[in-house]
Amino acid sequence: MPTRRSCSFCGNEIEPGTGKMFIRKDGTVFLFCSHKCQSNMLKLGRVPRWTPWTQAFRRAAGRVVTEEAVVTEEAPVLAEGAAEVTIETPRGKDIPADLSDLIDKRLGPDLSRGNLEQYFSDFVSGDAFRTSILGWTKKKHGAKPVTRVEKAEFLAWKDSPEGRRVFKSWLDGRWQQVKGRKRETEEEEAPAPTAKKVKKGS
Repeated sequence: MPTRRSCSFCGNEIEPGTGKMFIRKDGTVFLFCSHKCQSNMLKLGRVPRWTPWTQAFRRAAGRVVTEEAVVTEEAPVLAEGAAEVTIETPRGKDIPADLSDLIDKRLGPDLSRGNLEQYFSDFVSGDAFRTSILGWTKKKHGAKPVTRVEKAEFLAWKDSPEGRRVFKSWLDGRWQQVKGRKRETEEEEAPAPTAKKVKKGS
């Protein structure tokens, strides 16, 4: 069975058959999981315990044990404590212009302000949005319990890849509903075809 080794810089476990080995002239052996770790240690001369994304930094800050506990209990916490977390979202004129434009472009055209606000409130009241922003906020806060998501955190979430993905998937689902309704109304309003008059030749 292959032996498991950890990276000399970040401390993460190196998958067997991957990684790099660097040996100095004095015989010191360094193992790296990626080029990023190698360049951080050898070229840039960074110290692992001062670099936030390494295991040494987390150990020095006392976060390693708490993060493992959070990973094991993440699913039940979201299920039980989801109702206790307050999420502040923009309303009315505070709704971000980029989200309003996307809603109008995809579900419009030329939606009224009331319709835009209704679509936005439908999005923020959905389970997919709530689950995504709570998970994203918990990652940002580390081991601290999250009881309130501020408006500034919502704005940061919507600009993240996770936020864009969730919003796009919601737009796609809502577009399918709108497209179905438009097709039904077009079929109802379509006039019956009339026979063309045939012109007689002179």
